[in-house]
Amino acid sequence: MKLSSLISEGMVLQRETTNTIWGKEAKGDVTVTLLDGAKELAKVKGTASDDGSFELQLPEMKAGGPYVLEIKDDLSKIVLNEVCVGDVFLLAGQSNMEIPVSRTLDLERKTVSKIHNELIRHFEVPKTPRFDGPTEDIYEGIWKKATQENLYPFSAVGFFFAELVNKNQGVPVGLIQTAVGGIQIEALIPEEKLLKEGERLIKEAVARGEDPDTDDLVFPNHYGKFSYKKLIDFDKDEEKVKARIAEDERRTAEHLKKIDEGDIGVTGDFAKRTTLFDEGETPQYISVPGRWENLKENGFLENLRGSVWVLKRFEVPDEYVGKEARLVLGTIIDADETYINGVEIGRTEYRYPPRRYPIPVGILKKQNTLVVRIKIFARAGGFVDAMPYYVDLLDDHFIPLVGKYEFKVGVNVNPNPDKAENFPDGTFFMFRPCGMYNNMIHPLRRMSLKGMLFYQGESNTMYYNEYDSLMRLMASSIRECFNNPQLKMAFVELPYYGEEDDERGSGNWDKLRLAQEKARNIPDSVLVDIYDLGFRYELHPQNKRAVAERLYREFSKLLYS
Repeated sequence: MKLSSLISEGMVLQRETTNTIWGKEAKGDVTVTLLDGAKELAKVKGTASDDGSFELQLPEMKAGGPYVLEIKDDLSKIVLNEVCVGDVFLLAGQSNMEIPVSRTLDLERKTVSKIHNELIRHFEVPKTPRFDGPTEDIYEGIWKKATQENLYPFSAVGFFFAELVNKNQGVPVGLIQTAVGGIQIEALIPEEKLLKEGERLIKEAVARGEDPDTDDLVFPNHYGKFSYKKLIDFDKDEEKVKARIAEDERRTAEHLKKIDEGDIGVTGDFAKRTTLFDEGETPQYISVPGRWENLKENGFLENLRGSVWVLKRFEVPDEYVGKEARLVLGTIIDADETYINGVEIGRTEYRYPPRRYPIPVGILKKQNTLVVRIKIFARAGGFVDAMPYYVDLLDDHFIPLVGKYEFKVGVNVNPNPDKAENFPDGTFFMFRPCGMYNNMIHPLRRMSLKGMLFYQGESNTMYYNEYDSLMRLMASSIRECFNNPQLKMAFVELPYYGEEDDERGSGNWDKLRLAQEKARNIPDSVLVDIYDLGFRYELHPQNKRAVAERLYREFSKLLYS
């Protein structure tokens, strides 16, 4: 007998409704029993189908636990411990829902370090797309309790929301995490429905005089109303997908090799220097933070694609020499390798994560040299404004690292200084239509839920005109998938971000918000405004507790009124 990984030790069942227990390869009669010690709380019996599959419905139960769930057939028995009954929430969307608790520690370190709550459970669905049809079940993943050992990879928005549910409602909480960074909403809609919607959108576009023959396969990570069928047909062809992935990997490796082999900082061992300049050279300096697109005195940096080295010296008080510390380097565009006194203390391969690197014991001296190698793939590089830059000495003492840095170009692989030629972009198949619905949503359909939290839209801002109808279609599709037409949903409206004015204007993010506003009247849902919680230069703000508080304030009225 085999069970879905969702039906496993530590799971949370939804209170006050029926719950399906399912499996396969069972023999004969199947009995499912929920036990509180020796006391039977619920018991159901049935018979496995000829193919060994079974589905049994546990009756409605009040919140409680932990309990023991026994599943027995004619030949075997499976015992699942630590099963609770409470409220179960589906988490969906992209990176701002996915971002883990570990990415909030600038704000939450002391609070999170004290958390131990075994009544909050988190299940992360494996992140793999599928394009040839829906997956029936999943057999990877486990339920984890909110302990210090497990907590830090949990969805931050989901966890802080669960804390409020647990505190205010007094029930265990289960979180099923399906969010994937960067996905567009079309990835969460089933094929048949999306193709039908695409046909409707094409007719509307033609009526507006737009060209229906746009081929967005040229831009493999973005697709609009004309490309759904083309992309789906392409993605169903395994040989084409394998060839595309191989070509992407080849181009990426070739480009990175060109940067590494041509970088004078690699051959000259800049990482171990105390200055980037040889005797007789005139030092050049740059201010941190700052994007290099506005660097008038060194304007070539705006179009540089390759690598730049920067260096700063700093002094540490005697009592901290040799001690453990932490380097906080804001956010860097794009990748970085970071060294202190010639020792690499961290690296990040893309632009979005905050740079937070532990400085091990024995690294810090009285006089120290920080060297950062920055690799620039697309757009102007630099250190993002309005971010923290300092050495944290771990006892509320900080050494600021803003100000003047030496800088030197390692290599420029862009042959045209007057025009940027970006790093060859890869094909992110996880973002493509229907793939995440097929493999991350459909296999969950037998689970009973209290509600869904949805935070997405950033990757659809290029195609805001369609978002209203796609948001409605996504909501109705998920409700149909879970056979729950009244499944309650909370949608997070995009916050302030980017090159907008402080007041709401007419940028793409604003237009996407307007589309979200149009969907406000989706039945049994709330739209949560977090505009004021955004930051101009931070796509992934750390203030996820504030987002969760806003979510709970609005959603609880619908859930628990």
